[in-house]
Amino acid sequence: MVGVRTLRPEEEWARQHVEHALGVPVRQHDDGSADGMHDLDIVYSDRPSAAVEVTAAADGESIAAWKQLNGNGRWIEPTLKGGWSVTVDPAARTKRIKKELPDLLGILEGLDLELDDDEYEYHRRGLQAPLSRHAADLGVVRANRYGTAFPGSIYVTLELPPERTGGFVADTGDALATWIGPFLKDEDHADVRLKLHRAGAAERHAFVLFPTFATAPFGVTDLLMRQDGPLPTVAPGLPAEATHVWALGGWSSGRGMRWAPGSGWSYFDKL
Repeated sequence: MVGVRTLRPEEEWARQHVEHALGVPVRQHDDGSADGMHDLDIVYSDRPSAAVEVTAAADGESIAAWKQLNGNGRWIEPTLKGGWSVTVDPAARTKRIKKELPDLLGILEGLDLELDDDEYEYHRRGLQAPLSRHAADLGVVRANRYGTAFPGSIYVTLELPPERTGGFVADTGDALATWIGPFLKDEDHADVRLKLHRAGAAERHAFVLFPTFATAPFGVTDLLMRQDGPLPTVAPGLPAEATHVWALGGWSSGRGMRWAPGSGWSYFDKL
């Protein structure tokens, strides 16, 4: 007997937000009984139900690396004296990082050095070659000490492309509108389009989540991080399979944004 599928945490989070925003029941549709089922149904009292499919603008490689390096909570190495903030390449081999990083940081502590972008200290002391080669081979981009109540603590973060970490802050939210259509139309999201098409509903909602390591550029994620992020002024160029779209960031700050034909863009509260 095949067990009933339960909603994944991100699907349940989306369900709660749609239900709260619209004030109508939103129920699980995909129970695992067949392939290609959409995730949720919006149950209206005055018209047929709408279909919802949940997806994420997620950098899977970065999320997996971050979980492996930080998933067990605070990383404490008793051989180290200070606290360390270490930036690594998302493609770095996490097992090697876990095994070799403490020794590298111990060497830096012994030499009273940090690994910075300009590597000034390395050049000044004539130690650039061996240490920087080791760091680069390991996938370490930067390593900086900081004051901490937990000596030996290591916090690892990931080096992301500049366009995803900073940039121009626009007066409108049009960056979201112009980005989200091509995102839903690309080949990686063919399953989202197929499931909405198979639903056969008049209303077909794509709900896009933006986690901490999102693939969207800064101009898009910034809008969803800010409480005062401006709404787009133009309609999104959605694929034919989607009639409505929702966008919600995984950060503690910000609000969600959604678009519907006829009413356009609006905010919805983050729960």
